Amino acid sequence: MKIRHLPAAALLATALGATALAGAAPASASITHQTSATSALAPLPPDWYYSGRYETMADCRIGFQDAAENGEFTGLAGCRYYAGDRYRRAGYYFLMYIP
Repeated sequence: MKIRHLPAAALLATALGATALAGAAPASASITHQTSATSALAPLPPDWYYSGRYETMADCRIGFQDAAENGEFTGLAGCRYYAGDRYRRAGYYFLMYIP
């Protein structure tokens, strides 16, 4: 069973949002990057899922490399530490895109 998780989308959403705003803004406009608790809880884009939990960053990188070489995922996002919540334990995870 694949479960979507909310917190990791903040990095992707802010990166994509800032890029889109930078391209659409006139040259005289100034763009400010705003971070808040609300943006940190943005949902993952559709079809992005967390990998299984890894105890260490080294283990996560090995799992990430294996997933990259396996080729069954359309996209992967690098390993990161997730502090945990009531649904997922704290540990290292990477994101997988499964359309």
